[in-house]
Amino acid sequence: PTGATGPTGVTGATGPTGGNGPITTTNLLYYTFADGEKLIYTDADGIPQYGTTNILSPIEVSYINLFVNGILQPQPLYEVSAGKLTLLDTQPPSQGSSIILQFIIIN
Repeated sequence: PTGATGPTGVTGATGPTGGNGPITTTNLLYYTFADGEKLIYTDADGIPQYGTTNILSPIEVSYINLFVNGILQPQPLYEVSAGKLTLLDTQPPSQGSSIILQFIIIN
């Protein structure tokens, strides 16, 4: 048989307060337009009127997304390094196609 329950012990110290609010993030964009010939784009190809940033190194950011004509591209189709975007396709995007690199930094 089970015996009687003993008295309740002393309450422990209150733990630290948890963080407040959502995690802060930064969203930076690089904009350019395809010329119909190139597969490599650099910082110099960016369009400042669209608020472009430089092409950041993957080690500086949490996530990178590439959009060509508004369509998210699978990661195996491109490489990003500091100052350079390389499209790993045999055909360049059509002339005038928008190219947007999105850099997301989770702080």
